[in-house]
This record gives sequence, structure tokens and C-alpha cells, in this order.
Amino acid sequence: MLPRITRYLALAAGLLLGVSARAQGPSIVGPDSAATLRRLQRHYSAALGYESRLYNGPEYVSYVKRYIVGHPFFESTQPRAATIEYAGSTYANVPLFYDIVLDELVLGAPQGTLEMRLIKDKVQRFVVAGHSFVHLRAGADSAQGPPARPGFYEVLVEGPVQLLALRHKNLQERASAGQLEGEITERDEFFVYAGRRYAKASSASEVLAALPTQKAALRKYIRTEKLKFGAAYREKSLVALARYAATLAPAAGQ
Repeated sequence: MLPRITRYLALAAGLLLGVSARAQGPSIVGPDSAATLRRLQRHYSAALGYESRLYNGPEYVSYVKRYIVGHPFFESTQPRAATIEYAGSTYANVPLFYDIVLDELVLGAPQGTLEMRLIKDKVQRFVVAGHSFVHLRAGADSAQGPPARPGFYEVLVEGPVQLLALRHKNLQERASAGQLEGEITERDEFFVYAGRRYAKASSASEVLAALPTQKAALRKYIRTEKLKFGAAYREKSLVALARYAATLAPAAGQ
């Protein structure tokens, strides 16, 4: 089967002028190239069987210039085996990149020649390298909607008190001394979900404000366990605090 796929990809590479590996920057795809891409997707469907329902999205084209320091992906620049709930079905061992600049999932194509994006609206959740993500949609997941914006959130703590992380990367470019330069920076936001409400939870004070009826017990736990909320310890301490909060008797309305 793989030799057939390889021939299809080689044909597409010759016809899709400008399509290149991820590191070589964006391409321009004309009408003929778009038609070729559709034919390639049909070839994927014939060759990959049940996986054809995954390999039917748009092409993923790199937008990161060579002078940019950093990469847009979650943890790794290599595809990693993932389990995905997609359009009502579950797929295991799918080679996956997670672009957290665009908040898009990217499939590693056979032979690594052409990569495709999953259709985001069809993704319910996915697990990659031990990290579980859920797709929250505006106005669809709770009375309050997603905590900051619709997208993929990592579930750090599950249960009556949930802790979610929104993984961010930002691409910044600028001109310096007549040359272009730039970098990709990373930051995370954390949210508590309890009592059908989302609240920011990137610090101890925000967690206490989100769970006011448990404030005294949580303050005592922070002191007893000597939890720290600086950048180096924040996520670990928030996880410990949320897990402890979940063991406390829920108050009315929470």
C-alpha cells in the first residue's frame, strides 16, 4: 500500500508548485493545484480505508519564516501518536502535531510529504503524549461558555472541580538593523470550572475567588503544603490545589 501512496505524493509534489516541507515557508496554490490536492485526498481515502475520514481536510502550509526563533507546536516538532475523537468516531495511533499558535491539529501524512489540517469543528477531544485536550465551543459547553475563547483546552484535573489550561504561543516579527527577525513565545492560562462556571485560575487568589465557600480550607492547604505560584511552580501547585478542592464538600450553587 505504501508504494502507491508514495507515487501519489510524488505526483502531487510535482504538480503543486511551491508546496514544500514545513521548514521552507508558505506556498501559492492555484486552481489546478487545488484540484490536484482534491485528487490526492481521494487517493488517501482509497489507500487508508477508515482513516480516510481524517485525511480530508485542507493542506497545512508552514507560515514560520527561517529567521524566526522557536516553533509553533505543542512540546515537539515531531508528530506523536494520538487518540482523537473526530466526527463521532475514535481513532488511535494517529500521527499528530498540535499548532498552538493557530490552535489547529495537523496530521503527519504518509511519508511526511504533505500535511493536512483536521477540520476543527469535527474534533471533540484528543489525547497526545499523555495530555488530554477537550474542544470547548462558544455557548455550547455550559451556560457561561468557554472561559476565554473557543478552542482546545488541556484538562489537568477532572471531577467536580476541573482545572483547564489554555496553551498559547505567539509569533512576533520585527525589523532590526535592516533585517527581519522574530521569535515564538509561549504562555499558559489556567481556568477553574465549578458550579457550571468558568473562572480564571492563574494564581492562588484567583482560585480562592472562584471557590469562595472553600476559601478558608484552601488557604490552610496552601500554607500546610507550602504551595508556590511563581512561574516555575504554578501549574504543579494549581493542580494540587484543584485536586484538594474537589475533595471538599461542595457548597450550594457550586
